[in-house]
Amino acid sequence: MENKQLVIMANQIASFFMAYPDENEGIQGVANHIEKFWSPKMRKQLMEIINNNDSQTEILEYVLKASKHL
Repeated sequence: MENKQLVIMANQIASFFMAYPDENEGIQGVANHIEKFWSPKMRKQLMEIINNNDSQTEILEYVLKASKHL
């Protein structure tokens, strides 16, 4: 999958969980969703994008914080 598309998907998940009143609960929701529904290959690719800042799309803060729980 293209890096840009993967980041878009992660940001969409984060956008949903940003509506939670408790930020920590929202961030954990992002991490749980990615852990549960994404393949190991997709999770690895997302971590590489985050670690290398290799994306043409901005990564939302919730995704960055959730990545620490993956």
